[in-house]
Amino acid sequence: MIFSYPGALHIHSIHSDGTGTLPEIVAAAWDAGLRWIIVTDHDTLAGRSYAGWHDGVLVIVDHEITPDRNHFLALGVDQVISHQLPPQEFIDQTYASGGFGIIAHPDEQVVNRFKDCYRWDDWTIDGPRERARQTVGLELWNLMSDWGEHLTPRNQFLHFCVPSLGLSGPSPATLAWWDRLNMTGRRTFGVGGVDAHAFRRKIGWYEIEIFPYRWLFQTLTNYLQLSEPLSTDATEATQQVYAALRQGQSYFINRREADLPALHFVARRNGHSYRSGDTASLAQGPLHIEVDVQRNADLRLIANGHMIAHGVRQLRHTITSPGVYRLEAYIGSKSWLFANPIYVQ
Repeated sequence: MIFSYPGALHIHSIHSDGTGTLPEIVAAAWDAGLRWIIVTDHDTLAGRSYAGWHDGVLVIVDHEITPDRNHFLALGVDQVISHQLPPQEFIDQTYASGGFGIIAHPDEQVVNRFKDCYRWDDWTIDGPRERARQTVGLELWNLMSDWGEHLTPRNQFLHFCVPSLGLSGPSPATLAWWDRLNMTGRRTFGVGGVDAHAFRRKIGWYEIEIFPYRWLFQTLTNYLQLSEPLSTDATEATQQVYAALRQGQSYFINRREADLPALHFVARRNGHSYRSGDTASLAQGPLHIEVDVQRNADLRLIANGHMIAHGVRQLRHTITSPGVYRLEAYIGSKSWLFANPIYVQ
């Protein structure tokens, strides 16, 4: 049996440049149907004392390393890693401290009134020097970054009123990088990040909130697929969340398009099933991919960076070659679902 838990990551509070307190953020997460959140304020662990279960939501507090560019979510560490270090150095220190991390919004291109450009400059730096069996995360889709990249003086009011017009999904370059890393054995899990701040801006006499936490928590949602329920002990539950992320036992969707609490994306053979993050072998014969997303969406099975099969709502495909197999789905022209790979040897 698989237990599915929705959550959000890349969240900022009043401890850096967000506008919400941690209790306010928890209330918004619960209202949005989330069970876990990862708060990553800039270069501080000031909110760490609040970590734990609160009103049915598991609160994990870590931090984002934020030099002028090259931002990195440092997870599972007990000290703030200096943003004065070069990217390779702060990644190495994160892993040497027993943590792991996620490269944030790697493919930003635009500077405008809403945002600067926080691009990950050197894509040859993709993890710790001593990679071995270490996994690294890649923020495939950062919601606020995506929206800001499409913002212009002419469309800003329209895109604020109809945010979906300013969203395009992961960039082709980011998806291609993700595929290359996994194909070369540099195990990399993909996530969707909300980059929640709930910015407040004054327009004349009025103050408006640019995408409240509750609204953002109903957008990019990461679903963990666990073999056991989340523990009621916060420390154990946090370890479960981080283990699932590192293993790639997750998928994420844009819930503004549609929800999918339980994705059926498996490779089967003789009663054995393999899901996202699992490694399967062809030694005993071919594997059979099964996908069902319970609605009319355009499904694309990607193998080693290339689409090899597609379907609507359901998909079936037989695998006879080793590779990295992952799933994308679109509703109309809108990016909707991205599932971490099944690795086939």
